[in-house]
Amino acid sequence: MTRRFNWSTLNRKDLIEQFWALHPKVTNTEITILKFHNTITRYLKKYLPIKVARKYDKKVSTNWIYVGGTYYSDLDQEGQKCIELVFVYSSLQDVIKIPLKRYKNICYVMADTILHELMHMHQYRSRKFKILPDYASTASKTKKRQEQEYLGNSDEIDAYGFNIACELLSKFKNNTEQVIQYLNEDQKGLRRKHNSWRMYLKAFDHDHDHPIIRRTKKKVIKYLPQAVIGKPYRNKDWINR
Repeated sequence: MTRRFNWSTLNRKDLIEQFWALHPKVTNTEITILKFHNTITRYLKKYLPIKVARKYDKKVSTNWIYVGGTYYSDLDQEGQKCIELVFVYSSLQDVIKIPLKRYKNICYVMADTILHELMHMHQYRSRKFKILPDYASTASKTKKRQEQEYLGNSDEIDAYGFNIACELLSKFKNNTEQVIQYLNEDQKGLRRKHNSWRMYLKAFDHDHDHPIIRRTKKKVIKYLPQAVIGKPYRNKDWINR
């Protein structure tokens, strides 16, 4: 039963270190995708009551792994495992070789994904699993409209707000002034490394006056103190409130 698990013990730094401890078995050596996936799945399930899924996509680059996540509110209501990590591999290769630096990045993404879905768990539990109305985008193109409606959802703004705070504090070595300066920059046309904040800017056409961008920026700044400790919560009973 996942409700017996003490989610309040999790923090970003410890999660990353826990995932990184597996690196001798899965990096700098050619192994099959199936072996990689089974190894990391067994390891994750030793420490966390989560589901792990494997998918394939030809768009995934060679020797890359995309990591995503899902929270299932219906399973949570039934006391079952409700957080899932999804590993997406290239459908064009059977064998994979992950360099150390790339695996380290994967560890960061896994930790951020777990915490992102944990925030969704809190959101649903705190309102007795009521679903909030979606954000209604007015974008003319279907793909853009779907992206905006996903990122503009109140739950996603909250969860990504914490993720972005963590990402940017890591980027600027806990210098909150530099983080805020970065958030306020007009980054349109600049060639910079992808992150969750730039994902929001791109989705909303780098419009800093857009209400979703303004709301997300406020959430990021709000979560900066919590991002320093790697937890979106202070109270150990936060997850069930």
